[in-house]
Amino acid sequence: MMLDFEISKLALTDLDNIWEYTVEQWSKEQANIYYNEIFMVISKICENPETGKPIDEIMKGHRRINVKSHMIIYKIQGTTIYIDRILHQKMDIENHIGE
Repeated sequence: MMLDFEISKLALTDLDNIWEYTVEQWSKEQANIYYNEIFMVISKICENPETGKPIDEIMKGHRRINVKSHMIIYKIQGTTIYIDRILHQKMDIENHIGE
């Protein structure tokens, strides 16, 4: 069963920042490609919610999955995947969840 997804306001801001940074560093075309790759992974999460690695030691019930140099932090809420954040892999999850 394919689950729905919801993206938090913080994760939407993360997406905007990722897109803008990629445009500045590379190009608008590359930013669009990366943006689409992130959403392809979100779609895969919706198809198989258990695909991400559990991070219960950081935030109970949350998982993470990498997309190139970023990680999607999410939790399963009934029939919805809730995307909390989309962070760079070098960022400390604990300091950025629930900001």
